[in-house]
Amino acid sequence: MKSKLYLCSLALLSATAINAQTITPQEAAANLTKAKADLKDSAWTKAGTINITITEAGRNDYWIKGGEKSTIGIKGILDYNFDLKRGKVNWLNSIRARYGVSRSTSTNDKFVKNDDYINYSTTYGKEFKKNWSYAGFFSLESQFDQYFLTPGYIKLGPGILYKPNTHFSVLMSPVMGNLTTKLASSLKNVAAFGVDSGKTVALGLGAFVQANLNYDITKGVNYKSVFTAYSNYLDHPGNVIFDWSNLFTLTVNKYLGATVSFNTRYNDFEVAHLQTQHSIGVGLSYKL
Repeated sequence: MKSKLYLCSLALLSATAINAQTITPQEAAANLTKAKADLKDSAWTKAGTINITITEAGRNDYWIKGGEKSTIGIKGILDYNFDLKRGKVNWLNSIRARYGVSRSTSTNDKFVKNDDYINYSTTYGKEFKKNWSYAGFFSLESQFDQYFLTPGYIKLGPGILYKPNTHFSVLMSPVMGNLTTKLASSLKNVAAFGVDSGKTVALGLGAFVQANLNYDITKGVNYKSVFTAYSNYLDHPGNVIFDWSNLFTLTVNKYLGATVSFNTRYNDFEVAHLQTQHSIGVGLSYKL
C-alpha cells in the first residue's frame, strides 16, 4: 500500500513539474521578442574616424608669380563617439582631437604648429520623461603640445538632457561649474585666459548649453557638429563664451577619405575677436 502511495505521489510531482515547464508556442515567441527588445535597448553605439592628411606645394626660382618656394603640412584628426543606451539610461561620450604642423621657406624650413586641440566630454542621464533626462556633465578641453591645460577648461555640473533620437542631443544647465587653468610656469605672473596674475586656476559658475549633431548626409558622407555656449555669473556674465566645431568626413574606401572642417570660437578672456579656423584635407582615413 505504501509503495502504491509512493508511486502515485511521484507521478503527481512529475506531472506537475512537466506542466510547469511546458511553454506554448505563443509564449515562446513573446519571450524571444522581449529578449530581442532588451538586447536592442541595452547596447553600446560606437562610431568615429581617424584621418591623417599631408599637403605639399612648391615652385622653382623662375616662377614669377611668387609664393612660398616650398611648403608641407601634416594634420591628424580624431573624432570618436561611444554611447550607451540601457533602459532609461543614456550615457554619451565623445573624444575630439586635432593636431597639425606645417613647414615652409618662410619658417626657415622648421615645422610650426598650426592646430592643437583635445576635448573629452561625457553626459550621464536618466529619463524622467520620453526624450528628457536628468543628467550630469563633465568635459575637459586643452591642447596637447607645449602647455597642457594652458589654457585648460574643465566643466562639471548637473543639467537636463534632451535626446529625441540617435543623431541629436542638447544638454542645458543653469549651474555649470567651470575651472579655467593656467599651468605654464612662464605665465604664472601674467593675467591670462581669465586667470589672475600669480594664480593658476579660476573658478566659474554659470549657464551652459551644448548641442550635438551626428548625421549621415548620404552614403559615405558624415557631418558632425558640436556647439557650446557658457556665461559665467561670477565674471562678466554678459560676455558669452561659445565654440562651434563642424566636421565633414567623406569616405572613399576603408583607408582613403577626405575631411572638411570649420571651427569658430569667441572668448573675451582669450582675445576679444571672433576666431575662425578651417581645413580641407585628403589622405588616410580609417573608420573606427
